[in-house]
Amino acid sequence: MDGLFVSSSSGFANFAEVWADPTTQQSVVVTILFIAVTVIGTVGLGTTLALLVDRAGWSRALARNVFVWPAVVAPVVVSLMWLLLLSPTVGGFNKVLLNWGLPTQSWLNSESGAFLSVAVVDIWHWTPIVFLFVYAALQGVSKEVLEAARMDGATEWQITMRVVIPMLMPAILVVTLVRLVSSIKAFDEMYLLTRGGPNGATNIVSLHIRTLFFDQLEFGTAAALSVSVVAIVLAVVGGAFFARRISALGIK
Repeated sequence: MDGLFVSSSSGFANFAEVWADPTTQQSVVVTILFIAVTVIGTVGLGTTLALLVDRAGWSRALARNVFVWPAVVAPVVVSLMWLLLLSPTVGGFNKVLLNWGLPTQSWLNSESGAFLSVAVVDIWHWTPIVFLFVYAALQGVSKEVLEAARMDGATEWQITMRVVIPMLMPAILVVTLVRLVSSIKAFDEMYLLTRGGPNGATNIVSLHIRTLFFDQLEFGTAAALSVSVVAIVLAVVGGAFFARRISALGIK
């Protein structure tokens, strides 16, 4: 109406419309896969690195600094750095393959390659957060308990799996929840590296909301999808705290 912004109530029509959209359904599937790969990857790698660094001896201080620095780099810088490495035309990885006489790879131009590339970038960027959580928790593990286990004849592997890991489990569960939330709201790497492509292979929900709002001007459906995501995150976080509370009461 002559440039005027007019709004009216549509009930739940926008929710029904956005969830019936095949693009939304594809973005939800991509988001779930992305969360599964990156959360498992960062928690597993960060915990392993923390255990290794804790026993690194003289190189412990150097290893701590090397493993932590990716987390202090801005996501925009991380994305540009990896774009210079993964670009099919001018990327550093393909130049190395050419120098070795190997065929170049279309890291960001194929569906599977693009998805794995952004997942690797996310794991590389956020593993230090898991490392810091778990390494800090490791410093609280009683040395007397570990010595008692060694005196009872337990191997280092048995001590790690049956003593150390169970004592670290509260910290691991907390950082898993942190990584779960951060993966749901991931945006920078995918937008700058692939913009959701190719063929929607990296089009996670946050990118789809941006496309609906800014490119397609579908304000109602974009708002409905945003509210849905917030509700899902609150349900997941609330359920996790409720389960932890029930577990604590059960132990008592």
